[in-house]
Amino acid sequence: MDRFVLGNTDFAVDRSASSVQVAPDGLVTVVVCGTDEAVDAQRDTDPFNWAIHPPTLYVTAVPATWTGDVATVRIDEAVSDLYDVGLYLHEHGDVTVELTLDRARALHISGSAQVSGHAEPIDIKVGLPLLPS
Repeated sequence: MDRFVLGNTDFAVDRSASSVQVAPDGLVTVVVCGTDEAVDAQRDTDPFNWAIHPPTLYVTAVPATWTGDVATVRIDEAVSDLYDVGLYLHEHGDVTVELTLDRARALHISGSAQVSGHAEPIDIKVGLPLLPS
């Protein structure tokens, strides 16, 4: 079920380096990391063959809209200016995404991310819970 797709490349999910937290006040913090193995598997013709580290998507203490046990966070430019959110792939890039976290512990993030000045589609799904590190 886990995937971290950036453009057409699936970087998989490093479950040991990824985390999801919900504060008592409902703020959501998420870190999802790709895997070193997916980076190492890049061929010379792959679009991210220049990457030496996997991408990391981060959302830090962002307010969510709660409907029952499901949290939704919409991140656009206005939210990006107020909170620590983005994609790191050798440089920090802005994201425009929708994050859905259900209490059954599934996480889905979709939208776009800036990579080297270009918008790339991003689609992340993670089955939860993640084991504590």
